[in-house]
Amino acid sequence: MANIPFDIPHALGKDEARRRIDAGLPRLAQHIPGGGTVDADWTGADTLAMAIVTMGQKVAVDMTVGEANVDGTVKVPMMLAMMSGPIAEFVKTSAEKMLAKPA
Repeated sequence: MANIPFDIPHALGKDEARRRIDAGLPRLAQHIPGGGTVDADWTGADTLAMAIVTMGQKVAVDMTVGEANVDGTVKVPMMLAMMSGPIAEFVKTSAEKMLAKPA
């Protein structure tokens, strides 16, 4: 399994960043190439555990929302290892878009 870390700085504060990510999650599945599903659960006030299922494989994403950044890890299974870079970039770019747009 490939573990790919990411860090996204923001100036929104923790509550607004979480609200924007939470509001954007329902639309995320629509943008998965080839289709897929997204299950997301918040643990406490700032930790998100997400599972993206695509092509019969599960990509796990752990994300922590802070006052000035969102950091996390994309865990890509070996079957998708050749695509781990684009998959991690998709997750990071999607989170950046959620943070950039008021929902």
